[in-house]
Amino acid sequence: MAIKLNGFRLEFSSSSFEGTVADFPNSELVASVRTQHTDQWFVYWRGGKLFGLPLFASTKSPPGSIHTFAVDDHDTLHVLSARLGEVLPSLFPNYRPARRRWRAFSFLAQKENTEIVALVTSGWKNVHPLVSTFTIRPRFNLEPRIIEDRAGQTSIALFLDVQTRWEIRAPLGELVAAGIDLSGLAVIRRDPAPGQKSLVGTIRCLSNDRVELEESFENTPDVAVDTVWLEGSRASFSRSLRHILGGRFDHFEDGREAEECRLFLGPELDALLGDMESFLQKKGWIKLGRGVSCRVLGRIELTNTAGYQSVRKAPDVEYCFDAAKTKRDIYPWRGLNKHGPFDRGIFPKLSPRVLVVTPDQLSGRTSTFTNLFKNGITSLGHSQYQKGFAATFGLANPTFTPVSVRLLGVDEGRIAAAYRKAIEDQLGGADENYDTAFVVLQDAHGRLPDPINPYLHAKATLLMHGIPSQECRLTTISGDESDLQWKLPNLAVAMYAKLGGTPWTVAQGQTADDEIVVGMGMAELSNSRFEERQRFVGITTVFRGDGNYLLSNVSRVCDYAEYPEMLRATTTGVLEDLRERNGWKVGNTIRVVFHARKPLRNVEVAQIVQDCVEKVGQGLNIEFAFLTVETSHPFKLFDPDQPGIVKRAGQPLRGVYAPDRGVIAQLGRYTRLLVTNGPHQVKRPATPLPSPLLIHLHRNSLYVDLDYLTEQVLKFTSLTWRSTLPAYAPVTIYYSELIAEMLARLQTVAEWSPAVLNTKLKFSRWFL
Repeated sequence: MAIKLNGFRLEFSSSSFEGTVADFPNSELVASVRTQHTDQWFVYWRGGKLFGLPLFASTKSPPGSIHTFAVDDHDTLHVLSARLGEVLPSLFPNYRPARRRWRAFSFLAQKENTEIVALVTSGWKNVHPLVSTFTIRPRFNLEPRIIEDRAGQTSIALFLDVQTRWEIRAPLGELVAAGIDLSGLAVIRRDPAPGQKSLVGTIRCLSNDRVELEESFENTPDVAVDTVWLEGSRASFSRSLRHILGGRFDHFEDGREAEECRLFLGPELDALLGDMESFLQKKGWIKLGRGVSCRVLGRIELTNTAGYQSVRKAPDVEYCFDAAKTKRDIYPWRGLNKHGPFDRGIFPKLSPRVLVVTPDQLSGRTSTFTNLFKNGITSLGHSQYQKGFAATFGLANPTFTPVSVRLLGVDEGRIAAAYRKAIEDQLGGADENYDTAFVVLQDAHGRLPDPINPYLHAKATLLMHGIPSQECRLTTISGDESDLQWKLPNLAVAMYAKLGGTPWTVAQGQTADDEIVVGMGMAELSNSRFEERQRFVGITTVFRGDGNYLLSNVSRVCDYAEYPEMLRATTTGVLEDLRERNGWKVGNTIRVVFHARKPLRNVEVAQIVQDCVEKVGQGLNIEFAFLTVETSHPFKLFDPDQPGIVKRAGQPLRGVYAPDRGVIAQLGRYTRLLVTNGPHQVKRPATPLPSPLLIHLHRNSLYVDLDYLTEQVLKFTSLTWRSTLPAYAPVTIYYSELIAEMLARLQTVAEWSPAVLNTKLKFSRWFL
């Protein structure tokens, strides 16, 4: 198996060079040293030491003693990587940096045929002149990274990442004169000073030559209109171009999406990398300092030898439908139809009561939908939903109780209140206890802003009564049966999980007395980008090693400064709860694996977690591992032997150059890239080449089998009960994100309280 990366290998002109090194504990003084020596030395600080790389013959040396650096030494690689990042702009003299970022050089494409708005509107007649001030250009990011794709072979590679940059360069007065409402949109500085934020604030109105601000950093009341641009956000583009283009806006959006996606397809990215490789190789030796230069050799290709595997394919995930792990299938819905759910026979709610909240004008269609959901679609020859909810999950007699919401004559701002009142009236009756609920909405009502969104208000009301709910929009429930057969399995799995059921687990070898996998997330509860004191909620989801969901915990709300101690208290409490519930005894071997997004800046999450594990695990043999699982990174993987697949005859190829799901590539001693979306998971021909997950094992971890841990991450992407398809990220991360997203939205609902989430709904999947 040969897999390519989106990076280039480098060669150095010599194996060593001379520089200086000194103990330098105070990093705050580094800037002044750099200023003193900027023309003659490159100065770099790392781990309490100051390194100096001479640029040419110099009589003035930075602090420290002369030192001979070997180019394969770890500290040296960091120095050279940082220096290369500083030199990169000189290789592109005709391009100015598009983004200021340490070690990376970003620049915008300049060719006329790369600007997406112009491409889409080319040939259109009577286009408003302001459209030309809206631009979307490819942005190329070159960044040196240290990699170790084979044990003991550490080196610097140069990676190319592609994004897009959206800009609006129209004077604000002209946008207002064109009839565009700018209120609430953000403005940025035209020429920010070094170190100054570009973002200024949001617009209240324009008054003469000033922009009055609704919100801003440092409560600035206004700014001069000729010093700012409208921020190139999707919100600004959508509001402005929808007004300017009128009925042609949807056509523009279709074209814009197609052109933008085309930039990120496998063959297009591969061709771009080929062009960049040729360009960089023509530059020859790139001088980094006195006595050391580098040059680009070519693309990084990961290949295996008889003695070492840099890339491999994990086995396909098997779904399990019984505790003995004898009933298995590689397709979850097929396995459910054949074997029933994992907890069949012990699931307590065999006759669940489902509340169905629906607008009165949709009651007929809702009734048809709930009947098909309960009993199945039998009119089709090979229906994907033949058995229905009750028979698939072994339920005796689920009942669906309709509640009509009267919306005739109700204005938009009162729709949410109408839903809330209908639910409260129903729940206020005698013996009206429900296990879960469907909330049916008109499509337009589902898109209303959060403060007046009827689903959010309905969900908050139901949750505070301990009832999880499922949103269903008109387009979902009113499709024909050939369309519904594909949608209903996802709804059925999510509904069963919200009832507390376990649809399936995964095959996982038991190598410890107990294994717990903990997902750690965080919700940022802020209604503004300009609040100085952000509010945070810590989110913890806990699973057994086979993916059996155990519980979730939502911490108290806290400020950023309080977050570390809140995290410590929450983690300790969760582990103590697990020790008691699982009956851990002195001498047991317990493996505790933590999954987290990239930790907060200046918060050493792994150390806090390790301290908590040691405190709770006294008397136990603890195997502790802390993984960060990132989705935002510059790395791509290419399989040149993947020609793409065709879903149906005559359709374009999908997933060209996409490696198979389960491909694992070594990027470093403690780092792997994991493909979770392969060509068979690519939904459309225009879908960009999927990005792998970046998995990093913290060095303090006591359990260091990274191959096992990476395969476990893959299995946890198959454990989502929101759908019959795998998720992009493991549910430890994915579920935390769903909780965080919903918590942030529910903050806009008056009288909402999250207290019930840690009591009645602690073991519920209410967030699916």
